[in-house]
Order: sequence, then structure tokens, then C-alpha cells
Amino acid sequence: MNNRQEDIETWQDLLFTANNDFTSVLILGYTGIMPVSTHGWMFPHTLEKYLKSYLLKNNIMTNKQLRKSGHSLKFLWKKYTDNTNVSTTKPLLNKGFNELIEELDEIKTNSRYKLPSTVMTDRKIYFYIVLCSFFRYLIIGKIKYRASLYGLENHPFFPMSYMPTNYGYGELIVRKMLHFTLEHAITFTVMGSLNSMPFDDYSISNTSIFERLDDCPICNGDGSSVAHLDMVKYYRKLF
Repeated sequence: MNNRQEDIETWQDLLFTANNDFTSVLILGYTGIMPVSTHGWMFPHTLEKYLKSYLLKNNIMTNKQLRKSGHSLKFLWKKYTDNTNVSTTKPLLNKGFNELIEELDEIKTNSRYKLPSTVMTDRKIYFYIVLCSFFRYLIIGKIKYRASLYGLENHPFFPMSYMPTNYGYGELIVRKMLHFTLEHAITFTVMGSLNSMPFDDYSISNTSIFERLDDCPICNGDGSSVAHLDMVKYYRKLF
């Protein structure tokens, strides 16, 4: 029997690597490096790690069982849904999560060495961001999640540092993308534009931190629609 210590992953290890994949997906998407196999594979890979972290922390599966489970998102998702009553109160959001798992499960490990076999639409990206954030909320708890930056406050964004601000540009990109998605139900097209989702049907308060950004045109609006060009300009302006 192999008892090497390096084979034992903790739920904290899995959460850290899931967060790393998640932030990488957002930064690559923002910079337009999306139509490549690496980026496509990272979508299911991220959720696999979040699911495994949750299942391990809550003693639903052991480390040995997780290693034997392979990379099947559908298997891990069924373990999650069969063993927890944690779900959202939004039927359409739950439906979107289930559909996302089904579609991402079709992306197999060998896709890393091929052209991408699926296109991540803005709708899929939306559900991906919300579901990943929901798992961070469940894994670390409401207090830590809402402390700031949607449960990613202590995540290392090096070496993307920028002086004289305290934030690296990687962190600024992630903060802005998560603010738009999780506070305003806005998602991003592969062309870098923005689309709104039906907020009442697809938003979830668990994933919000109810942060108001001073320069956000939606936060500072009067409740009426914000011009699309103004949103894109804000989205694309980092400093």
C-alpha cells in the first residue's frame, strides 16, 4: 500500500488549487486568451477541485475514495446532491447548475492536448462563476467569505503587482469581474462585452458580499439602465 504523504490532499489543499484555477480562468478570459484547450479544460477542473474539497471537508468521501473517483464531475456532483440538502431557492439557477455540470463533464482530460471541443458561452461562464463562488461560501463559511473579495482575500495574486496601489492587476481584474457577476448578475462574452442575466431568477445572495464600488456605474446609478458602453469602459479600465 502506498502511504506516501504527498499523495494525501487535504480539503485546504484542494480549495487552494481550485481558487488558483478559478482566478486563472477569469484573468485569461479578461485578457482574451480563451479559445485554447488549457482554458477550456480549466472549467471542469476547477469545479472538480471545489467539489472534492467540499466532500472531503464534510466527510462525505475519504481521500482514498476521491483519488479513485477520477475526474468525473457527474459522479462528484451526484455525491454532493445525494448527501446534502444545501441548494439555492432559485429553480432556474439550480437547473443552470445541473446543465453546466452535464456539459462540463463532456470535457475529458485528453482535451488538454487538443483543440477545445466546447465553447464557453457567456451563460456558461455566468453559472461557472456563481457555482464556484457558492462552493467557496459553503466550504469556508459566510463570515470568511464575506470578509472581502468573495472568499479570495488571502489568495496570492503574485507576481501581478502594481505600485503604488496595494493590488496587483490580477486581483483588480478578479474583483471587478466578481463584482459585476455576483452583485449585478452580469456576465461576459468571449468578445469581452457584457450581458445581463435576469437578476431575480439567476442571482443568489449567498455569493454576494453586498459591496458598493465607488466607480461602478451601476452602483452609482439611479436604478435605471446603464448604457452598455459605460459598463464596458468601466469593466476595461483597471487603473
